[in-house]
Amino acid sequence: MKFVTSQIINASILWLCLVIGQSNALQSTVVDTWNGGFKGRFDIPLSESISNGWRVTLSFSQQVTNLQISNADIVSNNNNRIYVLENKSYNSIFTRGSLKMDFIANTNGNAGRRASVELEVLPPPTPERGPDEYQCTCGYRVDYIDSWTGHLKARVTIPLSTPATSGWTLFLQFSDPVSSMQVFNGDNRGTRDNGFIYKVKNLQHNAYVTDQLVQEFIVTFTGLQPIIYPQLKDSTSCNCTDVMTTSVPTTKASTTQVPLTTMQESTHEPTLTTQATERMAQTVCLVSSCTCGSSITVKGRWSDNVKGEFSIPITTATNSWNLELRFSVPVDNIQIWNAGEVSKSKDQTTYYLVNLNNNGNLSPGQILTMEFIATYSGTEEPVWDVKLSGQPVCGEPLAITTQQSAVTTQGTPLQTAGSGCLESICTCGSNVTVLDRWSGNVRGEFNIPITTETNSWNLELRFSAPVDDIQIWDAVEVSSSADQTTYYLVNAQYNSNLSPGQTLAMEFIATYSGAQEPVWDARLSGQPVCGPGQPAPQTTQPSPTTQSASNTQSASNTQSTVTTQSSTTTKSVATTQSSTTTQSTTQQATTQIASGCLVNTCTCGSSISVVTSLSGSLIGEFIIPVTTATTSWDVKLKFSVPVDDIQMSHAVVVSNSDDKKTYYLRNRYDNGNLSPGQTLRLRFVALYSGAEEPSVYDAELSDQPLCGDGQSTEQVTQSATTAKQITSSKPSATTTDQPATTTKGQSATTTAGQPATTTPGQSETTTGQQTATIKVQPATTTQGTEPVTVPGMPYPYYEVLEKSILFYEAQRSGTLPSSQRVTWRHNSFENDGNDNGVDLNGGWFDAGDYVKFGLPMAQSATVLAWGAIEFKDAYIAAQQWDWMLDCLKWATDYFLKCHTGPNEFYGQVGDGGADHAFWGRPEDYTGYRPSFKLDINNPGSDVAGETAAALAAASIVFRDSDATYADALLDSAAELYAFANNYRGIYHNSITNAGSYYASSGYGDELAWAAVWIYRANAAKGVATNHLIEAKNHYQTFNLQTEPWAFSWDDKKAGVQLLLYMITGESQYQTAIQNAINPWLPGGSVPYTPRGLAYRDQWGVNRYSANMAFLSLVAAEHIPSKATDYHNFAKSQINYMLGDGGRSYVVGFGNNPPTEPHHRSSSCPTSGTCNWNDFNAAGPNPQILYGALVGGPNNNDGFTNDRTDYIYNEITTDYNAGFQSAVAGIYELYLTGDTS
Repeated sequence: MKFVTSQIINASILWLCLVIGQSNALQSTVVDTWNGGFKGRFDIPLSESISNGWRVTLSFSQQVTNLQISNADIVSNNNNRIYVLENKSYNSIFTRGSLKMDFIANTNGNAGRRASVELEVLPPPTPERGPDEYQCTCGYRVDYIDSWTGHLKARVTIPLSTPATSGWTLFLQFSDPVSSMQVFNGDNRGTRDNGFIYKVKNLQHNAYVTDQLVQEFIVTFTGLQPIIYPQLKDSTSCNCTDVMTTSVPTTKASTTQVPLTTMQESTHEPTLTTQATERMAQTVCLVSSCTCGSSITVKGRWSDNVKGEFSIPITTATNSWNLELRFSVPVDNIQIWNAGEVSKSKDQTTYYLVNLNNNGNLSPGQILTMEFIATYSGTEEPVWDVKLSGQPVCGEPLAITTQQSAVTTQGTPLQTAGSGCLESICTCGSNVTVLDRWSGNVRGEFNIPITTETNSWNLELRFSAPVDDIQIWDAVEVSSSADQTTYYLVNAQYNSNLSPGQTLAMEFIATYSGAQEPVWDARLSGQPVCGPGQPAPQTTQPSPTTQSASNTQSASNTQSTVTTQSSTTTKSVATTQSSTTTQSTTQQATTQIASGCLVNTCTCGSSISVVTSLSGSLIGEFIIPVTTATTSWDVKLKFSVPVDDIQMSHAVVVSNSDDKKTYYLRNRYDNGNLSPGQTLRLRFVALYSGAEEPSVYDAELSDQPLCGDGQSTEQVTQSATTAKQITSSKPSATTTDQPATTTKGQSATTTAGQPATTTPGQSETTTGQQTATIKVQPATTTQGTEPVTVPGMPYPYYEVLEKSILFYEAQRSGTLPSSQRVTWRHNSFENDGNDNGVDLNGGWFDAGDYVKFGLPMAQSATVLAWGAIEFKDAYIAAQQWDWMLDCLKWATDYFLKCHTGPNEFYGQVGDGGADHAFWGRPEDYTGYRPSFKLDINNPGSDVAGETAAALAAASIVFRDSDATYADALLDSAAELYAFANNYRGIYHNSITNAGSYYASSGYGDELAWAAVWIYRANAAKGVATNHLIEAKNHYQTFNLQTEPWAFSWDDKKAGVQLLLYMITGESQYQTAIQNAINPWLPGGSVPYTPRGLAYRDQWGVNRYSANMAFLSLVAAEHIPSKATDYHNFAKSQINYMLGDGGRSYVVGFGNNPPTEPHHRSSSCPTSGTCNWNDFNAAGPNPQILYGALVGGPNNNDGFTNDRTDYIYNEITTDYNAGFQSAVAGIYELYLTGDTS
């Protein structure tokens, strides 16, 4: 809440003095006052860092009977006048900025609200062992990545003077004892010397290290945070003190300070009440148990809706929480404003909520109070109870108090429908209510019935007296009148669509400094108005009432900016808009301009209008006919005079010219597709400070025809094919065969959609392909037609796509379908899950073995789905779209089976040790094959989060062809994400068998990855959720803005950075993703082989480069200034793997491909026994594992074609995922003519 600070301070001054060794440039504020107390804030600038804790003495001029503060512990109280505070465990360290904290002081009177504050920096404790007691490897570095209560995450980097060729041993030495240690990429051999020293050995895949050894780990401790002194066995030793360079440890709380008052919208005294007077003596619950002392209230009811409230006393401090809101009968939907909805139970009786960013901190003595609206379709009105994490629970039946009025009023209703307007006119049928009032503030509500449909709106909120400021949560404040009696608002992004029969209901807080409390009325654009004192016409009271966002919107309204004028369909859903009549007291909407461009050139046929003209701002709208199909667009918005800023919901503002007369816009991720016959219609708010209103402007839409100054802008039809237009999915009758074209790497001729059936040893021939342009249809195309080739395309990328999909068929576990094209594979492991009584038939084998590892399998599916979303046109052009859907569904069907309950997921099938001891066909395996379940006692946030991301991304892919299946995927994704978020833990601590193969470095990236994909999937469905907020919170909490080492099954940071930039357009995410990609470009920090492969690591080098190539292709669409660099990088890496590196690294494709992949089933003959003799046999594998990308070369482009060398010849599902998606992206570049 914003207050008129000077006025409050004049009433009662809070003064602060800093005593010990710090700057005296304090900022002090009394935030709010009321009878019997005040809210204060101290802000102490720090001239030096605090690394070991702090103590603050807060002295008051009169007795304070109760002091409430969230982010500090009260350690002593002297006569209610002097309070001594100490840091909590999570905020003992501050590296910069200031120590800032809010508190609430309750007094017995109004006099003398004064306090002084002293800061004492606590001295560092003495470690048990100093650096002189150890020897360290010369030149080592320790980076302290993160710390939280009792935990420290760190990284050691040790330079090697000579390569470690046969393994290594690392001793991690600590200044203070460590209780346990988790190592991410090494074998923890346990502690020596009572926790002061731990021994770490290499794993199988990293026994060979050339330049430096890097190891990350997490330690737990009960005493002091330890200092780390590493020593590599057989290395040159130096004195630890002389050479140690460390990053300063940071805590989560040192970068994010949470305000004290977080319970409700207002920060006045009633938000932090005490238990004594407001809690029931005995708790009674609906379900088996609920939070002790909780109570509920019915605050209003109307047709099929109930407005409720719950209040929960806080007895245990927490800085994050989750909550179960449980109903007696199914509830179709809830609206809640101060919590994020994560998921709901399948029977719709329980909703799972989490805190928002601003209300995670709760302290004893506070009460968490929240309102919501529940919509139900049954005959029985629901009752409910609540269970808040971390608080004690009780278990008796729930008592319910009911208020009969629809809205609880602490004042008198000022106006009801039909009672007339305050000003000249207001919206007919509108009414207002006072909800609360306190010193200088009034909390109000207005309700406006909707009689005319609209997909965007503006609103005038008009007061009877000046109002200094308003806070409103479900609308955007544009400006206010000079006398501060009128505030001009526009819709938020998620509530622009209003339909007849709904009610727009909105709460706000108005702050005023005059003697008179204001009353108000409201006027909504496009709705009928009534005059002063006139009775409002009779209107049908809407059902249901929406809290600003209508809960009856259909999915067809998601893309409200595109008007369909023909039967053309697009990937993004279009809606037909009705014209909106906008009225304003200052200026009526202008008529559309039908001819002539006003500034210079504009898109032919475009028109503009001024919707509303306000002081210092203007709401405008432009309409552009689409004559050329496009999958992404830019708009140049050109004004006749400078504009300070523009705001809009349905496009991203990329940049502006130096003179601020031109603004450059780009489509959002969900509305890039435009088809001929549609109209792009966008509304914006222009803010200006000059004397002349920017009411004259033009708009240019990319790839559409332009008209010049004064030229007619009559709508034109353009028949020419442009670079981004694709004209037919099958060569038309007029298309002629072209001469045979030989392209590098092209192998056996295949019919799209059919397997390559070349017999081993048979020569491969190249035939000509028809050249044609194709039209991408949203519907699934018929398989079996020719793929599209483009002159000058160096490789047949369509063939690579086909064969990569065949690779995934070869990896199938379970009962194979009749459409299976890899015929040397048969049914296998059909009884997976029987040991736990579940059906886990299906899924992919991870690599050349037969374990189904959940983490890399889910990451593979996510990246494949992402590629299908971004480059669907390429799959259709290659005639592989149906096969791609079939490929992806094999994985997602399996994930649905693994998700056996709201908080259950099977994260692995198979034992790595037993499996790797077997060499043979999967059909012949009879050994030990357990299934491993994650649950609330055995969490795995990384696997559950990654699987949630995969299911959400796949739901977008299937949305057009099978909406029911897409919904099932998305529901499962939301439930898995809630499990991952609510019960946090690293999966290999629960499934220890996975630790030696796919140990996870953490789950923060997967939580953000899952949240952003669920947000994007819901947006594709037309549903707004809080998952974007949660993704941003995870991004900050887990420091995901840092430069990632790579994009892989274990590290999703780069993917999160890119998706957040695609969705929000915010510069912080653009900077992060560029910092992730740029080191991979030539001249960056990632080294290259002589022939041009970015060489990140010897193990799976092709995989890392292909993954970054895919991200570069997606990023290029959103960062035009880097498009050429990113396209060229991606093409150079993928083309290296296809043949530019001197050979093909794709089995069954191109020049000199690998013939001995490290892969059990393809090494077996068609019949007869198969065992370790086949592993050691010389010559190619009997079965061609078409499409498999092998690990790759060494750093000098050398490659050994030998299945026993699993570094060079390993294949995995995650190797192919980014590679296949990148191939699709490059193919689409050639299809659209964008070849940089």
